[in-house]
Amino acid sequence: MSNHDKIKIQTYLSTMIVIAAMIHVVVGVYFAIISIYFLVWLSVFDIGVHAVTFLMNRAGKTRAASLLFAIKVMSYAVFITFLVGVTVNTQWIILLAILPAALYLDLSKIQRICIIASIPIIVNLTLFLPMVYEPPFNMYGDVVLSFIFANVLVLGLITIIVINIIISNRVASLHAQEIDDITHISNIDPLTKLNNRRYADKFFEKLTMPQMPFLFCLIDIDDFKKINDTHGHDVGDVVLQSLAKLLIQSTRQTDLVCRWGGEEFLIGVPNCNATVGYNILEKIRKSVEDLQVNTATGKLNMTITMGASVMERVDVNAVKIAIAESDRKLYEGKRSGKNKVVI
Repeated sequence: MSNHDKIKIQTYLSTMIVIAAMIHVVVGVYFAIISIYFLVWLSVFDIGVHAVTFLMNRAGKTRAASLLFAIKVMSYAVFITFLVGVTVNTQWIILLAILPAALYLDLSKIQRICIIASIPIIVNLTLFLPMVYEPPFNMYGDVVLSFIFANVLVLGLITIIVINIIISNRVASLHAQEIDDITHISNIDPLTKLNNRRYADKFFEKLTMPQMPFLFCLIDIDDFKKINDTHGHDVGDVVLQSLAKLLIQSTRQTDLVCRWGGEEFLIGVPNCNATVGYNILEKIRKSVEDLQVNTATGKLNMTITMGASVMERVDVNAVKIAIAESDRKLYEGKRSGKNKVVI
């Protein structure tokens, strides 16, 4: 059973229990008014049982709570029918509560079959036996009490339908939110908290003509392997996080900033030509050069090499060509001395 199904069942059962308890409150008040205190205490006992069932359900013991709820409602329907007679219509409560409970709640297949099979047996017994047996409180089974239970049956059926719709919609909403959260997590690099390559691919698919020209820039930390070998991978992680933070601070929300892989990062700047792009990238390069990363072994400086290209048209092949060109220029910058922008 999925987590969403468990949430649906648990919420549905809790709602059923609350409704049942409220019915006992109303009936208990009525019995108090007509001075049948035995039935008042019976209502109090029933409310207590529902409270226990509610707490069991909240504690995660949904199957046991479901079974207890089913047994409790059946027992009440039978017992109260023998006390006040069939004219009050309490015997039909089991159809109202047990049938949907058996269909929706967390019961085993055998329990479900037994409960559903017992419904017609119990209903028929409660209809037949009072004919040869005089209920002790039959004189109080007047039109008022019949009216109360008749309305409970009608309103209960409507409530069950509405509750099921509300819970189903809520569970569907939770499921959709969970999918959104998973999608978001899958698009984020866990170390730098930047978007990852998966997100970048989706970003490229949404590029439109008004965003032209579009600047791509691949960034690589110079001598990153040496940093890891000399200071350890923990320091290397701090360096990556520091550069990621600087890149976010140096770009706009409409720009693409992602960790491309390893010590490589990708920047995408819409509506940016080569001249403007070079100035932006050079400013970032200088900021990185001036940046001092705090580590356990002291302050650490780093430099980056940047290879950039401008895409003048939009399609999948154009993006691939632009990134490949950026990669070629990045390699050119590495080969010619590092710590520079090549565009």
